[in-house]
Amino acid sequence: MIEQKSIEHLRNSIDIADVVGAYVSLKRSGSSLVGLCPFHDDKSPSMHVSTSRGLYHCFSCGAGGDAIKFVMEYEKLSYPQAIEKLASMFGIELEYSNEKTQKKDNSLKEILELLNNYYKTELFNPANAAALSYLKERALSPAMIEKFELGWAPPSQNTINLLQKNEIEAIKAFNAGVIKNGERGVYASFSNRITFPIYNHIGSIVGFGGRTISDHPAKYINSPQSEIFDKSRVLYGYDKARAAIFKSGEVIICEGYMDCIMLHQAGFFNAVAVLGTALTPKHLPLLKKENIKVILSFDSDTAGQNAALRSAELLSRSSIDGKVVLIEGGKDPAELVAANRQSELASLYKGGVELVEFVLRKKAAAMSTHTPMDKVKALDVFREYLGALRPEIMGFYEPLVAQILGINPHDFSLRKNVKIPQNNQNWSINNNFRSFKPRNSKFKAPQDEIPNPQAYIQNTNKRDILSLSVLKNILLNNEYKKIALPLLNAQMFKDLSYYNAFVNGDEGVLRSLELDESLELYDAKQFKSALNRLVCSFLESEKNRIANSSEDNKATKIRELTIAINKLRKEI
Repeated sequence: MIEQKSIEHLRNSIDIADVVGAYVSLKRSGSSLVGLCPFHDDKSPSMHVSTSRGLYHCFSCGAGGDAIKFVMEYEKLSYPQAIEKLASMFGIELEYSNEKTQKKDNSLKEILELLNNYYKTELFNPANAAALSYLKERALSPAMIEKFELGWAPPSQNTINLLQKNEIEAIKAFNAGVIKNGERGVYASFSNRITFPIYNHIGSIVGFGGRTISDHPAKYINSPQSEIFDKSRVLYGYDKARAAIFKSGEVIICEGYMDCIMLHQAGFFNAVAVLGTALTPKHLPLLKKENIKVILSFDSDTAGQNAALRSAELLSRSSIDGKVVLIEGGKDPAELVAANRQSELASLYKGGVELVEFVLRKKAAAMSTHTPMDKVKALDVFREYLGALRPEIMGFYEPLVAQILGINPHDFSLRKNVKIPQNNQNWSINNNFRSFKPRNSKFKAPQDEIPNPQAYIQNTNKRDILSLSVLKNILLNNEYKKIALPLLNAQMFKDLSYYNAFVNGDEGVLRSLELDESLELYDAKQFKSALNRLVCSFLESEKNRIANSSEDNKATKIRELTIAINKLRKEI
């Protein structure tokens, strides 16, 4: 059992920003640090970290606690395991009240380390010469075998004997994913396979991969999901590639262990690999740090292209820049390196197809685009995908879409037509024209329709920072939303696309607004002032419109508006 005074010493010795920052990219925001919350599918930085208080809190999903709680939740560890993890990370020695009990209480990590050392030794056992010969045939250098700690898992009973010899309880070996229970009893998860130890991003072993050298139908297998291993979160080799990734600002993501290792052998030290699947949202926190660009280097077969498409779409929707490189001729990176074609590989990585372009071309290839109606349907598919990207970059892809579909770029827009909100509890609609009127408001919306709303959007070049900043703050704070909603009006916004995205709940557009650092974040007093300025500006324009109109009771309406404007100005 860990002494309580030892736990307190640990708490007082570490900075929670250093702990969370090892897992998530953090940026300064006032007195706190903010980052994407790893405990839900966070689209904008919702997690705040306070160094002075030693706490983190996500304002979206509610996750929070101290450094120990963060490691427990992220690594799926028990309380004592999380404390030991932190102590190991920061080189802090712990004290135990019962050393004998502690030595018997093997952690999952210790079990994996025990087997890894055993497997590494077995690779050089003369009885397993076939395994080493296979690696030499694949042109792996001794340096790479050592760097990536490759080993050999002997027959199942050998592993079982080792675990028993070291007094490893069966339940713990099972939880570590190194044994399984079948019809014939307990057996080792890996036997007669080359082993690839899998480390997480901070260098802790979490599982194994295994490659058969026989004609077994399952060429590669991974450790089963466990308390510490989630293959949809881990990138193989990231712990070794991390420094090179941040130095170069790029990461090469390939399909398997051998590709990753051979790329490192060829000098591409920023290479990592997915574990038998395409990228998932759980990988994104590792890729969103420091504006890293991604090179997807997948096989050109059907499976590889499908994985590349899913990964490219995920990355682009998450505002991550990059490109796709597919090696033709059925070759993979490992084969090119083994054939001494490193320079060819380097040229391929300098080129590639930009992520969004790759997605658009793959989507077009999967559809018929011959008739005018086909082209219209394809445009709808493109708009649906591109609508999740930052709205300010959509226009860049119009020439490409025109080229892919063979249409005139001046005949269409990638932005969807302006939508009128239907049955929205916060808005009523005058059926005779397109205008929005807030309910429960003492101000009436103008009763004239905006001519050609789509053209209005396309011709709006100047961004209205005030209205967009107000909208951003409403999105991030429900209390602000309650205050502002009765007062907002469509004609307060120069770019109706943002207003209509807000009314219709278009997550892609709204996410880009939340992430836009050019827009201000307000405290309560600043927000009220900004909202008053926005309403004042609208009422001034309404006052001028009425003054130049032939409406009845002009003088009364102008007087009422003037009183309202003067009252608001006093509160700014």
